[in-house]
Amino acid sequence: MNPLIFAIPLFVGMMLAENLILSRRGVKAYTFKETLGNLYCGIGQVFIETFFKLPLLGMYLFFSQYSLQLKMPSTFKWIFLFVVVDFLFWLSHLIAHKVKWMWAIHGVHHQSEKYNYSVGLRMPWWHKLTAFWILIPPALLGFSLQDYIIVASLHAAAQIWTHTTLLPNRIPVFERIFVTPSHHRVHHGKNSLYIDKNFGGILSIWDYLFKTYTPETEPVRFGIPKIKPRVNPWSSNMVQFLPKLFPKLTAESQLSLREKITIGSLSVSLILSVMLVFAFETQLSLEIRVLALIVSLVSMISVGIWIDHKDDWFQNVSFYNLISPHFVNLFICLGLVFL
Repeated sequence: MNPLIFAIPLFVGMMLAENLILSRRGVKAYTFKETLGNLYCGIGQVFIETFFKLPLLGMYLFFSQYSLQLKMPSTFKWIFLFVVVDFLFWLSHLIAHKVKWMWAIHGVHHQSEKYNYSVGLRMPWWHKLTAFWILIPPALLGFSLQDYIIVASLHAAAQIWTHTTLLPNRIPVFERIFVTPSHHRVHHGKNSLYIDKNFGGILSIWDYLFKTYTPETEPVRFGIPKIKPRVNPWSSNMVQFLPKLFPKLTAESQLSLREKITIGSLSVSLILSVMLVFAFETQLSLEIRVLALIVSLVSMISVGIWIDHKDDWFQNVSFYNLISPHFVNLFICLGLVFL
């Protein structure tokens, strides 16, 4: 079974716990719209990356034919593979910040102006276009595809814990080896001191070694200059390519409780649809998965457009005069029933 089935409830639980703890401290770590935008980017990325899966698997198997077939003890093999994966992540992460078109893709992850566990889910839809090459070295070193998938999946999932303001600024000794929330907060800062620093995923040693490390010495201002976070995931993933083409967002608008509940119910349906699609992915045809992708994307983009432009394009239009998200919920549920 796809490990994503277990990861999604875990991540949601972490977000709820973080919000509860920080709220009791008097800190507003989450906003409805920004959290929704983060989740929509994550849901879309999960669906879209399924279509990258086959060519990437083929590429890994192709290069495996020319592997070195290294012989090593089992324990050392896993450690070595982890170090290789982590270093390649660091390198690809650095390149994604330095190459303009790659930054336009990767920058989606940096758009949030709040910093919490939901930011760990705000992943760019076209990420594999910038990082596909990191599969080649493990394949050439002789690691099996199955071993690589296990290590790479755990490596990616483990990074979510660094997206929080819960933990103290510094963790002595530990931070010399591993990336901490303080380490990664710096990476997400738009302070001039913090730009293009701290690229590590799990190990911080690469940043110390290659002089890209900077400690957290002043309050971090999160986000990207001149780019405001959007709910519409399509705009979020394209705005850095063509910033002048996308309309600017108006001042922060407020949603009523009724609107939040309705949109929240749609979002829960989308999360459940992701879990169900991946729970039964081996039994679903490509056509069904494409249909699930289209329904999810149309739903998220439609809701995102309405929220982003509630006070300009839809200033005189009631939310309930539009197609109700309850209808979309019903459509999704019926579709899943008939799968």
